[in-house]
Amino acid sequence: MKKFIVTLLITMSSLSALAHTGITSSIPKDNAMLMKSPETIAVAFADEVRLVNLSILNSKSEKVDFEFAPSMEASKTFSYDLPQLMPSSYKASWTIMGVDGHKMKGDFSFMVHAAGNMKEMKHKKMDHSDHSNH
Repeated sequence: MKKFIVTLLITMSSLSALAHTGITSSIPKDNAMLMKSPETIAVAFADEVRLVNLSILNSKSEKVDFEFAPSMEASKTFSYDLPQLMPSSYKASWTIMGVDGHKMKGDFSFMVHAAGNMKEMKHKKMDHSDHSNH
């Protein structure tokens, strides 16, 4: 009987592990240090899930607005266009629902440095026509 209970517990924990999926990759990658604003945010999971929530907060806890809508269809990957992000640290938080109805949450962080924005500004030609009265 003891052997049966041990086998049953091992089987149950294995099935439980299969019911829970996690993130396998993200764009930007966790802890990425970017020289310019990313154009998209993307998340990939080990199994097909429904993405219930995806939000991004900057270092001041201000929410980044982008066109996220909870998915009705299960998928392994999700991708969304982003607006121009200012230099800051960002935290992306996600909530998924597995096919079994179980919800999981997680997050990843990335940083956008000013260097990319400064570089873009350097390459712009200066227009001195506004200084005609000097």
